[in-house]
Amino acid sequence: MPRHILDHSMPQADGARLRHFLDLTQKEGISRATEILTKRARARQPARKVQEFLRIERQEHLT
Repeated sequence: MPRHILDHSMPQADGARLRHFLDLTQKEGISRATEILTKRARARQPARKVQEFLRIERQEHLT
């Protein structure tokens, strides 16, 4: 009896259509939306996430 599709360790996606799609996306380069999101991520304060976790740990509520 064959295994369920989710039971396979590695997906078997080696088709010509997949290779063609990957080639096209690689040639397009980085999309404008990705550039905007990347820049926005850098603009944030790096310690903000740590501050929020500490606030939660101390059980402080937003005011």
